[in-house]
Amino acid sequence: MSLSDRVRAKALQTAERARLAAVDNAGRAVSHVKETIDERTDGAGPRLLALLRMEDDQPITIEAMVVLLVDAVRKDGEARELSDRDVRKAAKRRYRRLGTVSLPTGPVGWHLVGLYCEAATLCDIVELRRVPLSDEDVAIHLLVLWGAMPDVAAASAAVRGTGPSVLATLLGRARDKVALPASGEMTKRAVVKALWSLRQTLGDAREAATPGVRENLFPGARVKAFVAEAGAQLDGAPPAS
Repeated sequence: MSLSDRVRAKALQTAERARLAAVDNAGRAVSHVKETIDERTDGAGPRLLALLRMEDDQPITIEAMVVLLVDAVRKDGEARELSDRDVRKAAKRRYRRLGTVSLPTGPVGWHLVGLYCEAATLCDIVELRRVPLSDEDVAIHLLVLWGAMPDVAAASAAVRGTGPSVLATLLGRARDKVALPASGEMTKRAVVKALWSLRQTLGDAREAATPGVRENLFPGARVKAFVAEAGAQLDGAPPAS
C-alpha cells in the first residue's frame, strides 16, 4: 500500500469514527432529557406539563426538542383518531382545550402548546395510515413541515447525527427568518421561539398572530392546511428510516 493510500485509509477511518460518535451523542442528548422528564412525572404523568415546567434556559438542541414533543404526545396516552374527519375534529378540540389552558403560561408556553398540537395531529395521521414511524421519524417530518429543514433526507441526517444539525442548516439558510444564537448554544426558549417563527413563515393559511382566545377557539383553517400538508408529505416522501 502506497503512502497516499495509507493516508486516505486513515482519513476514512477517522471520518467514520467521527460519524459514529455524532450518532451516539445525538441519541444520548435525547435520552438524557427523556430520563429527566420521567423523573419529574414518575414515567406516567402528563408529558406536556413536564415540558412546560422545564426551565426556559435549559440547554437543548432543536432536534431533541422536536423528538421530545412527539414522545410527549405518544406517552400522554391520548387516544388516536382513526378517520380523516376525526383527525381534524380532534385537532380542533385539542387546540381549544390546551390553548385555553396555556394562556397563563406566557409566550413560550403558548408556542410550545401550539407545536405540541401539530405534533399530535401528525401522530393521528400516522396512526390513521398505520405507518410504523418511531418518535425520531415523526420528528423528522415535523422539522420539514415547520420549515426548519429543506427535506426529509436532510432532517433525517440532522436527527440521527449523520449530517449537519438543524441549527447549522438554519444558520446557513434562514438567518433573516429567525433569531439564532451565534454561540450555537440553544435553550428551550430559543428552540421554541425559532420553531414558532419558522412555522409562521409557511403561508397565509397557517399564519397566526400571537396565540389568544380567538386563535384557540377558531383553529379550523390552520388545522385543515396542516393536515393536507402532512398527508401530502407522507405520501410523497421516502421512508424516514
